[in-house]
Amino acid sequence: MKKPTIVVLGAGYGGLMTVTRLQKALGQNEAEIVLVNKNDYHYETTWLHEASAGTLHHDRVRYPIKSVINSKVKFIQDSVLEVKTENKKVILENGEISYDYLVIGLGPESETFGIQGLKEYAFSISNVNTARKIRDHIQLQFATYSTEVEKNEDRLTIVVGGAGFTGIEFLGELANRVPELCKEYDIDFQKVRMYCVEAAPAVLPGFDPELVDYAVSYLEKKGVEFKIGTPIKGQLLKASSWQKAKMKWKKSKREPLYGQLAYVETP
Repeated sequence: MKKPTIVVLGAGYGGLMTVTRLQKALGQNEAEIVLVNKNDYHYETTWLHEASAGTLHHDRVRYPIKSVINSKVKFIQDSVLEVKTENKKVILENGEISYDYLVIGLGPESETFGIQGLKEYAFSISNVNTARKIRDHIQLQFATYSTEVEKNEDRLTIVVGGAGFTGIEFLGELANRVPELCKEYDIDFQKVRMYCVEAAPAVLPGFDPELVDYAVSYLEKKGVEFKIGTPIKGQLLKASSWQKAKMKWKKSKREPLYGQLAYVETP
């Protein structure tokens, strides 16, 4: 009899946990297990905020998939284009796979809540490469500020949208990293602004109030400014329009936080 084929799409927590349990539970000839992932590594999502801030090297948050799976699992490095359930086939960028059982664990996408310009112009902590991009961008702004003749103070302003678990963890890492950057590039720490903007009326919803108060107090001592109950309304699409926007905001209730990142609606 033909062995059933179990195809697992994605080597995130869900996909990799499924595969490792299957390879323990099934014998060599009970089923064919196929794992598909676009990268040859798995990354620890819960460590990405450290890589984004630059307090942990990005290679420390990932490890090879082949170091986890055994000979019972066939690994295919490829991107998934389409799932044809009527034919029980997965269309890949470089071929296709037939399956008897299918597990989809391709991961989430960052939520933009319909905020204008957020998807196009904001950074998101979603994978290893986006974490590296955030780290490199922050360091570039500090390096540029230290060398430019006419100082642009906006380069030293960092806006973090959201006061959930990831946002607060990222701010905690930034609070440790920014003083190091200031020392490295001879910048006065008092010139740096770190904002946390949250539309909800509280930080870390669902957490113990005492822990929340401690986290907020700790971050404020580190220089983080909180704007709670303050939704982000949009992002400035062109840096060249920043001066015009400043004039408009002076006549409105909108408060600019950073010339090339975002503005918020003040309560």
